[in-house]
Amino acid sequence: MLALLNPEQQMFEETANRLARDLAVANTADLKTVDRANAYRQLAENGLLALRMRIEGKPLASGVEVSLAAQALGGALVPAPFSASGVLAVELLALAGADEALIQELSEGTKRCGLLLKRDLSALADVADAESVVWDSEGAELAIGLDRSKGEGQSALVKLDSGFETVEAADLTRAMMKRTGAVSAEPVGSPLSDADMRKWLALALVTASADLVGVLNGAYAGVLAYTKERVQYGVKIGSFQAVQHLCAEMLVDIEGGRDIVSYAAWAVDELDPDAALLAAREAKAFLSGIARPVSETVMQVYGGIGQTWEHIAHIYARRAQTDALVFGGADVQRDAIADALLGGH
Repeated sequence: MLALLNPEQQMFEETANRLARDLAVANTADLKTVDRANAYRQLAENGLLALRMRIEGKPLASGVEVSLAAQALGGALVPAPFSASGVLAVELLALAGADEALIQELSEGTKRCGLLLKRDLSALADVADAESVVWDSEGAELAIGLDRSKGEGQSALVKLDSGFETVEAADLTRAMMKRTGAVSAEPVGSPLSDADMRKWLALALVTASADLVGVLNGAYAGVLAYTKERVQYGVKIGSFQAVQHLCAEMLVDIEGGRDIVSYAAWAVDELDPDAALLAAREAKAFLSGIARPVSETVMQVYGGIGQTWEHIAHIYARRAQTDALVFGGADVQRDAIADALLGGH
């Protein structure tokens, strides 16, 4: 593994960060005024929705580029369905050999597709699951899940114009829908092999983990700047040793998470599906494990202002807690890691 980004990846990271800053949610008021349609259009125009399109069977970009984009967008709390529609729906359809026209529409941003997940967000849901939800559903016309009646790895599309309704979600930057009635499902592509399903899940876990790295780093950067401005007892609170220790501990956790996600992102396309999935599970277990303590520490360092509805800290905390659950939290990943390493015994 090359531990450093190559020049092209560095340029891509700079572009993603610059775009994310332009589309950032800087305060709670932005959630009501931000032009979400324009944000998604900007992602499409800058090619971020086409990262996993195939040319002669090979993705245009690797898991590393997906991770860099997810970190940038997560850190800026960009309210656009990059993960679900722009990356994971495209990947699932490509692996299934689905109609290229639909993949093209998703990659161009002219159509959106949410992910049909189990109620606890831990995995793709079966289209027959009456308690399923659609995650990252902003502007989506379709959702993709599994139709196990047609085969264990058979993906299927459901239309969202009936049988679903939008609900309030903990994450205020990404939309959620719940199942409310009967839906019609249409199988799409060929059933995925076990290897392809593991490959897709590895990318899904990396994408969620990378978003979480970005979210936690964005929250940390904000509170670190605050410690250099807030004066208490006649001095800036950043001079207090207790505050310094809290910030140092957060930084150690976040940078550790960044490193482990970097390896998992590289592994998505460079290692076999089992090894890639193991690396992705390790990343998700670590990041899900630090999501709550880092979020709580951020709010602690802000003090009373960090507990108010008007403050941005809780927007970061809400997105972090949702990321921690998507595709399985720390306990789910640790159990799966134990099974993989111990042979299920």
